[in-house]
Amino acid sequence: MMNISSLVVHVRPEHQQDAVLAMQQLAGVEVHAQSDDGRLVVTVEETPAHRAADTVMDLHNVAGVLSAAVVYHHNEFETEEGSHETQ
Repeated sequence: MMNISSLVVHVRPEHQQDAVLAMQQLAGVEVHAQSDDGRLVVTVEETPAHRAADTVMDLHNVAGVLSAAVVYHHNEFETEEGSHETQ
């Protein structure tokens, strides 16, 4: 199964560096872009140990985070025949 979400995360600019470092410690999280005003483009991929939805909620608990909004979600399941089914 593949479960990936893309988010725009807004952090306090003065906490941005620490917030990015904290996010990168979360399983399945990758920070792709940053702006000087504290906006980040982040992806969250589900891992065997962590559900993507739980990780998205964990982003809200990172110090300095003001908001985290999901802008895209992709969920794909592998069928018994080995093909992929997208939801």
